Amino acid sequence: MARDVRYFAYGTLQRDFSNYERFAGDLGVPLGRYRTVEPFPLVVPREAACTNPGCGYVHRMGVLLPDAGGGHCVEGELFAIEPGALAALDELESAYVRRRTPVEPLGGGEPVEAEIYFVADAAPWRALLAAGAAAAVARYERAYADGPLKQCCSRRPGHDGPHDIVPLALHGLAP
Repeated sequence: MARDVRYFAYGTLQRDFSNYERFAGDLGVPLGRYRTVEPFPLVVPREAACTNPGCGYVHRMGVLLPDAGGGHCVEGELFAIEPGALAALDELESAYVRRRTPVEPLGGGEPVEAEIYFVADAAPWRALLAAGAAAAVARYERAYADGPLKQCCSRRPGHDGPHDIVPLALHGLAP
């Protein structure tokens, strides 16, 4: 099959991040560093947690809010993947909505349409921002992704999931 679907990774699926190794076969080699053409809020809580049942790590999650115009032009890696790989990514990103969005190379060049995952329910993440319990950043840093395995993965190494939910406890908010 042809690797003709463009996928933009802004979080833990970037090369050398916590979830990349697991999906490296589906992702292949990155095409380069890109950024969204429009600015979006990329929200990173100040506390480690993980509400994604597709992810096996407790880390400072990064979620992209779907409303363009706020935040930054978000940086990440662009991959050319096979259409069938989207099913595996959809499973990992089950709490997110995938949509085609233009991205452009950091060094300049023509924009391309890429599949990007946006959080389905943005309200709790906006509340975290308003409470000062999270920041909107332009780039998800490796340090955000570093964290221990969830308890389910420690008990059963290598299991397929679903994985434990580790909610954010800050200010009573639990996205």
